[in-house]
Amino acid sequence: MFLHINDMYNFLTRALSRAGGTFHHKGMWMGGAYGIVTADPSNIEYMLKTNFKNFPKGKYFRERFQDLLGDGIFNADDELWREQRQAVKAEMHSSRFIEHSLQTMQDLVHQKLLKLTDNLVRSGESFDLQEVLLRFTFDNICSAAFGVDPGCLALDIPDVPFAKAFEKATELILIRFLIPPFIWKPMKFFGIGYEKTLKGAVGVVHEFAEKTVKGRRDEIRKHGSLCHLSDLLSRLVEIEHTERGKKLLFPDKYFRDLCINFILAGRDTTSVALAWFFWLVYSNPQVENRILCEITDILSLRGTQAENEVIFTKEELNKMVYLQAALSESLRLYPSVP
Repeated sequence: MFLHINDMYNFLTRALSRAGGTFHHKGMWMGGAYGIVTADPSNIEYMLKTNFKNFPKGKYFRERFQDLLGDGIFNADDELWREQRQAVKAEMHSSRFIEHSLQTMQDLVHQKLLKLTDNLVRSGESFDLQEVLLRFTFDNICSAAFGVDPGCLALDIPDVPFAKAFEKATELILIRFLIPPFIWKPMKFFGIGYEKTLKGAVGVVHEFAEKTVKGRRDEIRKHGSLCHLSDLLSRLVEIEHTERGKKLLFPDKYFRDLCINFILAGRDTTSVALAWFFWLVYSNPQVENRILCEITDILSLRGTQAENEVIFTKEELNKMVYLQAALSESLRLYPSVP
């Protein structure tokens, strides 16, 4: 894996194909990394659903991600994991958060994403669609989690310090899984090599998150309410304040870790899935035609001439059965998504 670090996905895909979908993995000598790599849907279901409690992340995993993810849901086990999942699930399924997410998505698509892609196309130069979608999902997930727009979709395609640091931190921290602890731990202790860069990137991410959390804390202490905000962080702080009064149950670190983990969950996953979907649509013109026909049929029911920039209602989106089926099928065909 170390020798194929710049071609990891293709390397793992070839290995999984040769092994029939599952193979035993043993890492570098004295590294302590061993286990099973699988792309078998039945195995994935068994681990993540049927017998989930028997597959904790464990010390090996948590130790390597601790600096970035802290005790967030991606790095938690047992009661801590259940506690966070319950809190996040309750808010994410609320009608208020769903409405906020829909509005945030629509605003980003129509006010930024479409304008940026149109500007890139007009320039006549080629561009990386996945990179654009990555910027889109980063802005979207930050707005949903923090209530903050980092501005990655600006027309000049800026380097946003927080976004750049987040990407650098997630890339560098994975190196800890490829080299033994007796190498990366001394590097961390003495602050040398990639561990020094990692520490700097994590510092930028944490500073941004802590500043945002502190801002919400200060605002609710000053005004007594965050009812005008619907992002995940604000709703959780509001609930805590309402139920506990001025006695704050969780430290700022709890909310910082939760939101950083939430961003990690929604950033790469959605952007890569969208890039894969558009590639499949491009490769299957008949599917594209059926999607366009379905959209045209739904627009024809409006009874009025559709404007150039169409914003679909929830009811109209629910009628796009073929589009939903195409999205579901693209995820089934995606080699890295169970």
